[in-house]
Amino acid sequence: MVLHEAAANGEWQTLESMLMIQRIDVDHKDEDFGDRTALHWAASKGHAKCAKLLLEYGADASARMVGGWTPAHCAAETGRSNVLKVLIDQRSAVALPDNTGDTPKRVAEIYGHTACVELLESAEESAVQRQHLIRDKFRAHTRKVSRVVAEKGVESILDKVKDSSN
Repeated sequence: MVLHEAAANGEWQTLESMLMIQRIDVDHKDEDFGDRTALHWAASKGHAKCAKLLLEYGADASARMVGGWTPAHCAAETGRSNVLKVLIDQRSAVALPDNTGDTPKRVAEIYGHTACVELLESAEESAVQRQHLIRDKFRAHTRKVSRVVAEKGVESILDKVKDSSN
């Protein structure tokens, strides 16, 4: 998709034109590249101006690619503290764990990106990040309940509720 290419290449003017003129899903997932969104690409490549623009147009900073990585994980892996700063300044989630429990801070530690680790440590303790973690856990539980209902029917949930109230 052209949106993803513009974000990956740091072509913020092209990106801005596309977002202004066309009705584009800013969170479209590129199935050929592990469900990355344009924001994942901008974060991974260190294009802070593109990341900020995408966020201003409503990009979901909590969007998950394969493995549960958010754009913050992508930025942390490649040492892009400039993008992490944009994410933090825009009050985006930067402390959510992936499917194996690794946070962006842990990813930055693994790859030895000290500046990213320090930036993420200071952000992790904020009330904003705690709210993001609570929302993420709520969404995960909601998805789990939805899966059970889809597989076993609503009666299975009602039975569990009755059992727990006795």
